[in-house]
Amino acid sequence: MQKALLSVCLITYKQEEYIQKAIENVFNQEVNFHIEFVISNDCSPDNTHEKIENAIKIAPENFTIKYFNHEKNLGPLANFSFAINQCQGKYIAYFEGDDYWDYPKKLQTQVDFLEQNPEFAICCHNVRFLEKGKIIDKIYLDKIDIKSESTIEDLARHNTVPTLTAVFRNIKEKLPSWILKSPIGDLPMFMIVAKHGKIKFINEKWAIYRSNIGEWSKMGNKRNLSMIKQYDLLIEEFNSDTKVKKNLHFARNKYIKEYLKKEKLTIIELFDNTFFKQLPLVDKAKIIFRKYLN
Repeated sequence: MQKALLSVCLITYKQEEYIQKAIENVFNQEVNFHIEFVISNDCSPDNTHEKIENAIKIAPENFTIKYFNHEKNLGPLANFSFAINQCQGKYIAYFEGDDYWDYPKKLQTQVDFLEQNPEFAICCHNVRFLEKGKIIDKIYLDKIDIKSESTIEDLARHNTVPTLTAVFRNIKEKLPSWILKSPIGDLPMFMIVAKHGKIKFINEKWAIYRSNIGEWSKMGNKRNLSMIKQYDLLIEEFNSDTKVKKNLHFARNKYIKEYLKKEKLTIIELFDNTFFKQLPLVDKAKIIFRKYLN
């Protein structure tokens, strides 16, 4: 069997409406190398399995399919960790079954870049959103001045790696066990990979992210609490790296401020809030002014 240069890693759960398009658009990629396609279905109770079985029948000759249909539900983080650990390629492209790629030379372009630039560990790009059947071209990333080349310090301060766009080196360092306690798996994974090289951002919109359909999109202000927990775990992981740790604290404080802004609290409850107490004085003053004096 030919060794794959790239592993495409796709996890899915209850995505019968979207999974076939996701798979077919992987097969539509125009590449000159072999691809290992890892699909991990987390015991979906709908027709996701049947859709996958039907879709993979038309796999191109340069694909090796590794399909795992779990008999018991692992949960999103365990399924994510399981799928990533199955990948044997030199590079990995990871995404979930409700998103898809819409540029046929995406993978070839990113793999070529990483092959020619060994000092880079991640190559990602911009995206478009699909919301209520309409493509949204201008998204939050367009409002940020994203460097074309960045480092782990930049990533710690602001996550500008859209998960479904990244192609990254399959490093020997395994995902830490604490990732199973994490609310999300992609940022910790990218942080660990970014220890091994720089990040390339291509400002082209080669993928479609379906917004407001997953559980993460429906969490409301609880999502900010989850992100605070996420950064607590990352701060502990990178405790010995002063610059990275400082930037992780900056990002954590951003989510604390967003959480406090949305949470309905009296001023007494605010002063008694654990997260509020952890903020710098200037941030505390801004929150008080905006919530109660503006």
